[in-house]
Amino acid sequence: MAKILITGNGFDLFHHLPTKYGHFMSIMKTIEGNNFSKDISFEDLFGSFFKDENQIDYKLIVENYKVAEFKFEVDKINDLKVSLHNNLWYKYFKNVIEIETWIDFEVEVENVLKQLSILLKSETPQFKKINNYRDVSINYSDFCLFGIIEHKYEDKELFSIPEKYVDKRKLGIKIGHILRDLSSSFESFVVIFNKYLVDIVGVFYENKSHDQIIPFHLINEIYTFNYTPTLEKFYDIDKSKVVYLHGEMHENSEIQNLVFGISEIPDDVKIIKAYDFAKYYQRIKKNSNKKFIEIPENKKSGLDETIFYIIGHSLDESDKEYISDLFKFLEFDLSANSKICIFYYSAHDREQKLKNLFNIIDKNVVIEMNKVGRLYFVELSVEHIDQEFNRQTYIHRYVF
Repeated sequence: MAKILITGNGFDLFHHLPTKYGHFMSIMKTIEGNNFSKDISFEDLFGSFFKDENQIDYKLIVENYKVAEFKFEVDKINDLKVSLHNNLWYKYFKNVIEIETWIDFEVEVENVLKQLSILLKSETPQFKKINNYRDVSINYSDFCLFGIIEHKYEDKELFSIPEKYVDKRKLGIKIGHILRDLSSSFESFVVIFNKYLVDIVGVFYENKSHDQIIPFHLINEIYTFNYTPTLEKFYDIDKSKVVYLHGEMHENSEIQNLVFGISEIPDDVKIIKAYDFAKYYQRIKKNSNKKFIEIPENKKSGLDETIFYIIGHSLDESDKEYISDLFKFLEFDLSANSKICIFYYSAHDREQKLKNLFNIIDKNVVIEMNKVGRLYFVELSVEHIDQEFNRQTYIHRYVF
């Protein structure tokens, strides 16, 4: 018998923590635009951009946390401000208003890499010789933000490559230098986000208004895609019981191991080896490559019932390899005892999760597993979590 919990960012949002992409950017804009000289209150940080852009979330935070007792250290906040000032990726994302979620964020990182590939393909002998580019299907304004291209002429469709990125001997673009600067700035952006989690979100853990009673002690294994210690801080779960699949926030940003990037490098970009942005590369590089669930070696009967509880994960393609493993486990259990329980927030959330599943798992498998009750959906609430965690599970007993 095993009950296995898998959490995503929605688990933190269920606890009204400000971990959405929009939350992070709202607070960064506030920090960037202010000169703080003393310790900072909740209202100082959350009362402007955050409140305007996230009114419902602001209200829920006020209702669930002792916000009057919040105090953010001015030195740490000003340190964040300095980091923001020269970060290329922050400048870029601050100007891309279409991004709403962390999945959108990943898509946009991939888009930047694709545009870099397009720029490389535009290198013709004539352009190389005079360092003038025109009619290249890249977003000029985006690349100007990164300092990869610049306009020197009245003709705004004509641009050139900055001298530091031009190989004058080979008459070409120093793509290695561009990637180095983009990668370095991206890792600095990750450090900024780690500091946000530690120095800002971390304050929430010490100031909850009331406790929620959820029997997480009934769970045998816990895997999380989050970077935050929510289970440990709010429910006294032993840290050794939680497997951080994408790394975890750390007080020392120099040794943080957050996996923060895209799931797959576009084929056009693989030739330039832009692997610094790939999650699978980062997991190994940062020693965050943790083992996921144990899948039986062969299809077999007689397995104890295993229930996988998923809370707060979008089931998006970005984590396809993990979601596929869950269905593979069900497929290998010939006794049909194992199940997947997906918690959802609203009817729309349920529909979106289902669509995401159909996008990465064979439709016949999804339909059949749901038909026989091995894949089911439960509306997220403390009461429903309690009911699910307390349900009796089947234990196979061998008869000799």
